[in-house]
Amino acid sequence: MAKTKYKGYNPADTAQQQENIRKAKGNPNKNIHHKKNGSNYGGYASAVKKQEERRARTEKKRESIFDMNRTQRIVFGVLITLAVAGMILTYTVFKDSPAAPVIPSLTLGLMSGFLAYIGYTNRAKRSTTFQTILMVVLAILGVVYTTTGVIGLINLLNG
Repeated sequence: MAKTKYKGYNPADTAQQQENIRKAKGNPNKNIHHKKNGSNYGGYASAVKKQEERRARTEKKRESIFDMNRTQRIVFGVLITLAVAGMILTYTVFKDSPAAPVIPSLTLGLMSGFLAYIGYTNRAKRSTTFQTILMVVLAILGVVYTTTGVIGLINLLNG
């Protein structure tokens, strides 16, 4: 058997041979590891800064006026669909029907009231003057449109 000059060398160990080949080639990713997302190549201060930026983005998302859960989104989607379909049908198919203008008015009032309710219950800790004015306008529109729709329904039932 031939002697090798390397102590502990085993030619049958292919895993060790592959590891030696990989080490001999060097690091193919040399000097690009800092370009990868999530890398803290800039050091610990850079990682802390990135974490703060992520936290600020998520907090900004949570400060939305109309944060809705799944059920609220479904209700809002149904109300919008009814309002749009009612408006389209009012001016096309049910042009001469006396009940046609009542349905979009009622659904727009319910939708405005619903948005005002969502805005008041889910608003951020700090409310701006714009948010307050928006909620008041939505509440007033909700009352006006809903009242108009209800009065129209009462007139249809009486007449």
